[in-house]
Amino acid sequence: MHKFMEIKLTNTFFLFGKRLLMIIMKTYIFLCCTTIFALSPVNLISQNSKVKIEEDKTLTVDQVFDIIMNQTDYKFFYEEGLFKDLPKIKVKKGVENTNKLLNRSLSNGHFSVVITDNNAVIVKEKSPDTPKEIQQLSISGKVVDETGMPLPGASILKKGTTNATTTDFEGKFSIKAIKGDVLLISFIGYVQKEVLVDSQKDITVSLKPEVSSLNEIVVIGYGTQKKENVSGAVSQIKTKDIPKAANSSINQLLAGRAAGLQARQTSSEPGGNIDISIRGRGNPLIIIDGIQMPTTGLEASNSNIANELNNVRRGGFAGLSPEDIESIEVLKDASASIYGVNAGDGVILITTKKGKEGQMRINYNGSTSVVNNMKYLKTLSSSEYMKTYNMFSKDKFLFDNAMTPYGTKTPDLAAYNGAYSPFSEQDIQNPEFNTNWLDKVLKVGSIANHSLSINGGSGKLVYYASGSYFNQQGNVVNSSMERFTGKANLSFKINKFLTLNTNFNASKAEFGNTQSGWSTGGAGAQSFAGVQAAVAYPANLPVYNTNGEFSRFANIGNPVSLLDIKDKTNFTSFLTNLSLDIAIIPDVLTGKLIYGNTAETSTRDFFVPKSTFYFEQNTARGSFNEAKRQWQTYEATLALKKSILNDNVVVDAVFGLGEYPKESYGFGAAGAGMLDAINTANLGSATTQTTISSYKEKSKTRSYFARSSFEVLNKYVLQLGIRHDGYSGFFPQNKFASFPSASFAWKASKESFLQNIECIDLLKFRGSIGVTGAIPSTFVGSAYAAYIPDSYAIRFNDGSVSYIPYTLSNIDRPELNWPKTIMKNIGMDLTLFKNRVSLSVDLFRDDVTRLITYASTDPLGFLATQPINGAHQVRKGWDITLDTKNYKSDKFKWSTTLNLSHVDFRWKDRFPNYVQSTYQGIPYDGINDPVNSIYAFKTNGILQIGQAVPAYQPAKASYPGSPIFVDSNNDGVIDGKDIVRFNASPDINIGLGNTFNYGDFDLSVFFYGQFGAYGNNQLLSWTNPLRIVTKDQAGIREINQVWSASNPDGKYPGVSYNESSLALPVGTDVRIQKRDFVRCRNITLGYNFNSKVLKNYIKDLRFYVDVQNPFVFTKFEIGDPEVDSQGNSAGLAAPYPMVRTCSLGINVNF
Repeated sequence: MHKFMEIKLTNTFFLFGKRLLMIIMKTYIFLCCTTIFALSPVNLISQNSKVKIEEDKTLTVDQVFDIIMNQTDYKFFYEEGLFKDLPKIKVKKGVENTNKLLNRSLSNGHFSVVITDNNAVIVKEKSPDTPKEIQQLSISGKVVDETGMPLPGASILKKGTTNATTTDFEGKFSIKAIKGDVLLISFIGYVQKEVLVDSQKDITVSLKPEVSSLNEIVVIGYGTQKKENVSGAVSQIKTKDIPKAANSSINQLLAGRAAGLQARQTSSEPGGNIDISIRGRGNPLIIIDGIQMPTTGLEASNSNIANELNNVRRGGFAGLSPEDIESIEVLKDASASIYGVNAGDGVILITTKKGKEGQMRINYNGSTSVVNNMKYLKTLSSSEYMKTYNMFSKDKFLFDNAMTPYGTKTPDLAAYNGAYSPFSEQDIQNPEFNTNWLDKVLKVGSIANHSLSINGGSGKLVYYASGSYFNQQGNVVNSSMERFTGKANLSFKINKFLTLNTNFNASKAEFGNTQSGWSTGGAGAQSFAGVQAAVAYPANLPVYNTNGEFSRFANIGNPVSLLDIKDKTNFTSFLTNLSLDIAIIPDVLTGKLIYGNTAETSTRDFFVPKSTFYFEQNTARGSFNEAKRQWQTYEATLALKKSILNDNVVVDAVFGLGEYPKESYGFGAAGAGMLDAINTANLGSATTQTTISSYKEKSKTRSYFARSSFEVLNKYVLQLGIRHDGYSGFFPQNKFASFPSASFAWKASKESFLQNIECIDLLKFRGSIGVTGAIPSTFVGSAYAAYIPDSYAIRFNDGSVSYIPYTLSNIDRPELNWPKTIMKNIGMDLTLFKNRVSLSVDLFRDDVTRLITYASTDPLGFLATQPINGAHQVRKGWDITLDTKNYKSDKFKWSTTLNLSHVDFRWKDRFPNYVQSTYQGIPYDGINDPVNSIYAFKTNGILQIGQAVPAYQPAKASYPGSPIFVDSNNDGVIDGKDIVRFNASPDINIGLGNTFNYGDFDLSVFFYGQFGAYGNNQLLSWTNPLRIVTKDQAGIREINQVWSASNPDGKYPGVSYNESSLALPVGTDVRIQKRDFVRCRNITLGYNFNSKVLKNYIKDLRFYVDVQNPFVFTKFEIGDPEVDSQGNSAGLAAPYPMVRTCSLGINVNF
């Protein structure tokens, strides 16, 4: 067996990454080193080569080779144990000639040394000539990289001998061998491969890059760094390891994938939203290939006449295919400060795929999926509904009339029968209808996902182009998504100084909308749509009445009739990214000019036919709305990379300026009373009423920024940054603000006292501090606003009318400052056992200050409110990431990744105009409360018949079936001191993945979850017995857990309890539940075909099966703990069902 060791790359040019190095140096290697020199150690290595000895010591030959490889570009091949009998040599602290050191170490042996053209040194023991080999074969072949690109200068060594050669410019080689020999194929930066010689005479060997976590390239603000030199808290997500079969957007890939990054799936509808936060910060800045992007979906809808429901939550990135994503970096600390005012919630950097030099490569990835609803609400059957109605209507009658057990009067059942007309036993036992309304609106969904890409190029032109098609038929009738995307990324080298890069991405999508909850406007049951109406309708009603019309229940539209509503959204986007790279001094001083443009358009077409009872009317009505937005980027940067002071200091700096205009525009038209056949094709034909609305907004940010990094002695890294931002929407005297940052890293493993500890690959300590800002979404510092209503007209005595186009909306407030977040972070990175174990730990604290709110002004002033600064919030916590390679053999590999994060987000100070909430004169909220607090009275069980009522119990909650309030401090009074706080934010987030490889099979299993978060489970609103009694809605199966006189074991309040009648400032904790869960996100099984026959036609072929969201562990009683509608408790009452997706896919490389 031969021993192979990789050189250590120390020149700063290698910060661009080994892959880029290989592309640039291939021609250079071949032209400069095309022959093999057989030399003695005396003249083997350049006389100018020197190595540094840290201290006096005694070294073996192996240790001498290690020192040379760590400090030069040479690598060694030799048989293991070859030098075991050689004596050690003594070396002294200082600088020594490399050639002399090598000569001394080998002077006591009898060796011959061969150096190849890629600085590979082959050492062998000299032996007498042997007879000519019998049946020698002339083996010809070619060595290529993972993309099929030739590798000139690769080494081919016959194992156990010194018979070696190298590849030529085209990656071709020829070597003599006999059947049974093993060829060792190696190249700098690639995994060595063994090839068994049989009867074949022509072979092609593909080498895979040898990825060391220390040499990985990480994208940071306006540049890249080797991972071992990163001084901030930066997490990297490798999208190649994430299943994408059933994912329509990038944000669906992120859940649990990085410590400190939370991605919560609030809706499973096609293209549904994912809420993303970094360390508890809810709206991170998104940068794609250096261009700022909108983080939310664009949805056009706003009309009161048509009553379209506005709780459609479209996710961002609808125009970008996940297959086009190369990597994702998350900037969690002061490393985000370089992006200034927009980076207060952290930054996510997304890099898309680019072309690679070499022959054309074609990739096809396709999958088909079946989508099933997971456990959802179980509605009552017809018999169950009627029986439940009888039970609770009887209880309600007894309670209203103070009859036992609620009072002292004797029950009068005859009077009850007259008041409520209960269902007969005959009706219950033999119902005429038993309609499952959920079956009418829910269905099995499907997904088809196809993408095709090509990339390649020559020295002048490198290209990447792709096209994709995604079609999802949702699990609620009428919900769907169909999208076409195309991407073209070209890089044209004009000359050795100029390179033009073009990156275009176009997308067109159509969405079928269906609402599952009710509208965010707070409307009642008349606004129920889709799923919610299906849950509300009782099973004893048919779909159609005897006259053929849709049946009706209360003021709710018939669920099947509601399916006739037309609601379509069309979305188009076009992303343009143009840049010009200017090599002023190649590899040292470079400039870059960037222009980016994101243009998006969304149109929504909504129509309710006359036959559909909706919002308590049978009137045809419709609306057409359009929204547009455009974000532009103009940037110019100058970057410097230079080694100074005898290569002891590496300087990496970037300076730049930018301007970022944003514009949005929208209009809407709506009408009622048109013909169904015309619908929205002619809104002007509406006979009842029409409305037209529009809006237009513009803003601009201007920035100046700089970042500089100093790597000293390959041990210490200091990084400084500054950004100066100006925002057009802020008041004149404070339009600009500065955001500085600093970070430091110490690679302790480079110190002499740790270098002899072989198990440590890297031990790095780092710290950072920086300032970022924020532009509040509700704040506009413009001085004027448009006057629109006619009531603002000025009428003169002569009858003429004039209009004031603008009115004063703000006055200059010089004391108003930008919101500011001070980020502090300390961390440690540890890599052990040749990258088998990698650990990162971070501790952080963010102080969020100078928040903006509105306060009342002088009552005699022109303006009612004005913005003020105030409040102080603190986020603190920790992140942990652990990656391990648990087992590795020729056939079996097993690796694990684990990330954990904790965030505590609290108020440290409130706004100056803040008034504490009180109950009975006692405050219950204030400083040190969680920012996302839920306040509630604590309860302990249900008051039973005959049970003594606590003296402090509210009078209207003193009947059997009411929750028992808890006197937390035992003072005999229920007041503000008895209100408890629940934190809606999780205390712990976790992500856990395991990957197994056995032969040509691979299996990956990924989990994520959260612990410590509480939520008000609005699905329990379906267990309110009063709603059944008043025939406002039917119930769900959990209604059998509601207390009644005939069900005293029920754990939810009965008909005697009406919380709204108690006039409490907050509710009880009856519906508050822990939202802990651990979800299996993906189980993926793949098989990679390794057939020699297939290799003649295709490069790689992989089939895979993926199950997304197969199961979840949770104690959340009803529904899914992860789903809601952006804090809208109404929407939670009937969310879009969480789904389970089973996919079958194929990945082919040609």
